[in-house]
Amino acid sequence: MVLAAAADAHRWTRRKRGAHMNLQTALEVAAALITVVAAIYGVVLFMDKRIESKIRDDSFLRKLAGALRPSVIFNHTGSVLVDQGAMRYADSIEIGPSEEPPYPSQVFLRLNQHLAHAPLLAPLEGDLVNITSARGKKHDWVYTLDYFMTSDERTALSYRVEIIL
Repeated sequence: MVLAAAADAHRWTRRKRGAHMNLQTALEVAAALITVVAAIYGVVLFMDKRIESKIRDDSFLRKLAGALRPSVIFNHTGSVLVDQGAMRYADSIEIGPSEEPPYPSQVFLRLNQHLAHAPLLAPLEGDLVNITSARGKKHDWVYTLDYFMTSDERTALSYRVEIIL
């Protein structure tokens, strides 16, 4: 009987120790999972912070805009006012003779490579203009401007050309 009681006590301690080991293993696994999740979360936060700081950088935004939507702003004499990446594709912008200065009747866009689509030309003032585009020599594009409504008080005009890639 004493031997039976000792055997029961031994079995009970073994079961209790086994249960304790299972609980310890479960806690270790949970701690490992929490560590992995925290590490992944930290990496994601780090990457988000790096991306956000890069996006807020002005030089990066200029570079990105020049690559995605290259454009150039020029005036009625053909002088480039703002180059936003389009002058990589253009050698020059020339203005044809004008019947009513400062309103040009033609704009010649001299390109250094072939573009399948005509670059978009738009006036930056509130003038109503019918603009037609045609291919010129080599890679050039010729724009003919026909003004419908303008202001007589203007002495300078600005235009924007956007390259369609």
